[in-house]
Amino acid sequence: MRQEENAINDKKHSDRKSADAHSRRKDAAAPAGKKPGGSSRTAHTTEKRRAVKDEREVVLLALLSHEKNGTFSNVLVKKTLDDCAGMSTMEKAFIKRLLEGVIERKTELDARIEHFTGRSVTRLHPVVHQILRMGIYQICYMDSVPDSAVCNEAVRLAKRRGPARLSGFVNGVLRSAARQAASSEGSCDVFLSDKGGVNSPCGEKDPSDQLKALSLKNSMPEWLVEMWSDQLGMEETEKLLDALMEIRPVSIRLSGRLSDEERDRLLEQLRSAGVTVDAGKWLSDCRYLRRTSDLRKLPGFSGGLWTVQDESSMLAVAAAGLTGGETVFDVCAAPGGKSFLAADRLMALEKECGRSGKVFSFDLTRRKTDLIREGAERLGLDNIETAERDARQFFAQDEGKADVVLCDLPCSGLGVIGKKRDIKYHASMEGLASLQDLQRQILTSAVRYLKKGGVLIYSTCTINRAENQDNAAWIEEELGLQPEDLTPYLPAHIPGIQSNMIQLLPHVHGTDGFFISRFRKA
Repeated sequence: MRQEENAINDKKHSDRKSADAHSRRKDAAAPAGKKPGGSSRTAHTTEKRRAVKDEREVVLLALLSHEKNGTFSNVLVKKTLDDCAGMSTMEKAFIKRLLEGVIERKTELDARIEHFTGRSVTRLHPVVHQILRMGIYQICYMDSVPDSAVCNEAVRLAKRRGPARLSGFVNGVLRSAARQAASSEGSCDVFLSDKGGVNSPCGEKDPSDQLKALSLKNSMPEWLVEMWSDQLGMEETEKLLDALMEIRPVSIRLSGRLSDEERDRLLEQLRSAGVTVDAGKWLSDCRYLRRTSDLRKLPGFSGGLWTVQDESSMLAVAAAGLTGGETVFDVCAAPGGKSFLAADRLMALEKECGRSGKVFSFDLTRRKTDLIREGAERLGLDNIETAERDARQFFAQDEGKADVVLCDLPCSGLGVIGKKRDIKYHASMEGLASLQDLQRQILTSAVRYLKKGGVLIYSTCTINRAENQDNAAWIEEELGLQPEDLTPYLPAHIPGIQSNMIQLLPHVHGTDGFFISRFRKA
């Protein structure tokens, strides 16, 4: 996920005052242990016993696997880093940054390749194609090594892993890219400006051209840019697209059982481990971590003192307004974040008011419910019960049992593109329509678990009116639930509440793109 702060200083070339200054800064930013203009040739062996020369070769092999097998990027990155456990923290940071960046910007990178080669990328050898993507990404978006080293290492990699005869072709393309990056005060935005003037103020160009330019600049499908511009407006869409490209910190939730002293001690331990810790934007139990490596090895994780959870997800549970003693159903619970927070909150309330509550956490498969069980055990939550259930089916024995039903349902995931970069490449208008149908099937069953007077929280991690506001209107009109104002349950200063709904946006709220709505059963 792109929550982790990059361990390598990645400044954009537009910050450079000249080509000479550009080269000097890149030399100064070269990773420790490497000579500016070159790289370490130390051989590494991954846990899979695959011998590789360096981190670029790891990235190349991962990208080839990604193209062949279609593995989701967040899964691919985790597996790749796990396989490289023997490498240094800096090497793994380089791998993560380059692998995620190439996947995220592959549309733009391919357009640049076609610009420099004058041919379609479909005609390129697969290895050469990936090496060029990697090289151009480093030139345009990374300062970890000089441009000369990017070119030299790409040539070496082409000779080692691709047709050696094409190494000269690779060298020529990348040196052309480097020359363009060094021109106009080192700005790589020259190419993007030429392709549509994306740096011009809104409204000064044809809307169709602007859609195309934003699509290219952000490697975002044009239909998706158009959908958001229709729903949010062009200016907000530009801000949203920029925010989805940002490297965000890891959002964690601190355990509710910690005393003030224990919390302070934990945060100091995290800082002593080299982690930058910042307060959450909206909730007191949230912290943002930067400069992290393996989260599982950080202080407090194994002891259940904190867990990874985006602040938007935490706000969804806050919207339920738990007061103690409730029975909570979480119908699509994995990996369990909302169940854990609800259970944690109920345990704290039990100490205050003496009323014990319980969370019933459901999901479709044993693999998913095992994940919830493992998390609950690590966090010390014994008031969670899990079971495998298809959320579309109604289980009559539980009719009218729940005070609160959490419906964070399967969705298009467009709000978490910043963490799962290839979601945007798999999404389609047809897929969005089918998801709305699935969501309504689940809601039809879920509402029957509510007691009279019970609360339903409908949420998604997407930015799409059809899955969000339209479904909220459908819940009121077709299921007969009463909208209930969110204002008493969310932080007083949070912007964007519209009666019983809020659409959280990365550029506005600093969270994932997330939708929350609250209803009560009459």
